[in-house]
Amino acid sequence: MGNQRFEITNIFFDKNILFRSMVDSIIEELKDVIIRKGEATMLLSGGSTPGPLYKLLDEECAFLEKIKIGLVDERYVPVSSEFSNEKYIKNCFSKHPEAFYQITGMVIDSEDEKKNIDHVNSKYQDFLNQTDIVILGMGTDGHIASIFPEDKESLRALLTSEKTILKTKAPSKPSHRITCSMKMITEATSIYMLFHGNEKRKVLHDKTQSLPIHDLLEKRKDVKIFYLDDDK
Repeated sequence: MGNQRFEITNIFFDKNILFRSMVDSIIEELKDVIIRKGEATMLLSGGSTPGPLYKLLDEECAFLEKIKIGLVDERYVPVSSEFSNEKYIKNCFSKHPEAFYQITGMVIDSEDEKKNIDHVNSKYQDFLNQTDIVILGMGTDGHIASIFPEDKESLRALLTSEKTILKTKAPSKPSHRITCSMKMITEATSIYMLFHGNEKRKVLHDKTQSLPIHDLLEKRKDVKIFYLDDDK
């Protein structure tokens, strides 16, 4: 690996080829799980970067009704908010009526944060028991899911030995977040990570820091990293 801290296994220069390759791999894994168990579980990240991936998955996957879909993390805002990951993801899965999909969000009670966390941990029991696939992104500060550097509540999510869902604080608004613990993420059967840009690539390989992304990749050296090199 030379001076690189972690190896990027899949580098692409065309976003359409990247999304096609990633979707093909995800569908193949999901198919194997469904053959074995009859259903599968998958946790998705929000943000605009994976949107085309989800839309292609919606088009190409012939058994989405057998997949329970949850969120890796969420902003603690009403589902109607423009900042809602749930709203964005549901808009990506639109080939069929909404009732066709098994998508469970993380904001059930937008008025009581503590009660909401209790509700989510109950609603996400299938994902807590075993998540088959997690799809992650990363921030330029090295955060994954809503586990942020230099946040006390994120530190708990990073260090807890429990598979659980917790509240955290982001450095940007909306600051109140909900996230799966690192333990829950790293115990998924398969983890995919999608990101682009040289700035994030430098963060990935930065040996001078210990960030949530580094913790993930130390714990799970088999993360399937899909990187779009789109810097000119």
